[in-house]
Amino acid sequence: MCALTASHSDCQSTGAENSLPIQSDVLLLIPTLNEEEAIGQLIREAHDCGFNDILVVDGFSNDRTREVAASMQARVVLQDFGKGKGCGVRTGMRLFLEGKSGFLAIIDGDVTNVPADLVKMISVAKSSAADVVLGSRIRGKRERGAMPALSVASNLTVSFLLGAKFLRRFTDVQTGYWLFTREAVRRIYPKVQSTGFEIELELFVKILREGLNVIETPVGFRARKGRTKFSFGLRMRNLHYAFKYLAS
Repeated sequence: MCALTASHSDCQSTGAENSLPIQSDVLLLIPTLNEEEAIGQLIREAHDCGFNDILVVDGFSNDRTREVAASMQARVVLQDFGKGKGCGVRTGMRLFLEGKSGFLAIIDGDVTNVPADLVKMISVAKSSAADVVLGSRIRGKRERGAMPALSVASNLTVSFLLGAKFLRRFTDVQTGYWLFTREAVRRIYPKVQSTGFEIELELFVKILREGLNVIETPVGFRARKGRTKFSFGLRMRNLHYAFKYLAS
């Protein structure tokens, strides 16, 4: 595995060993659907980086995702609101607000996202007083073949257009990496209605409409484990929502 694979030493290099009190105030949310092949590695890496409060919100997997996650001391719940990633994120936000953590971190459950990079995102939020930090896979290091050229092009285009709507410049508004303060979640959660992969687009637009302080920072991206769920049809659906938000 290339250098993007998170390990204990990666977390040391980002200062994670000295940042454990910060992680103790973070709920790490991982939405899942049939991620049996990946979820164990992802949770192990997250533990190595000091994340002990890990919430797996599962979209009714028909493999052993929930069993594997529970065996690694993650809290596992079935999502509310229906099927789709958006329902998982919304469920996690609701449970976060019911708890006491100061920050909500979100990463995808297919091991494409690197937990060590969340440590850097927490530092960015703390040092810059950001309400929301986005992890840009476009600006960061990517494993060869992990993100096809079409994905890079579509992300850059959609990000540029939506950012320009708010007189800002972004490169990856469809990222799976998110870091929210408690106040940001409190303000955004009641407004979010997405059920599927368009959740990232809706979050981005409504965050900026709320006037929250948003910062984008580079993160790594790896080849996923298991079969992708982001089909051509879902890509077209996301483009439909992107233009819908542009026109709104």
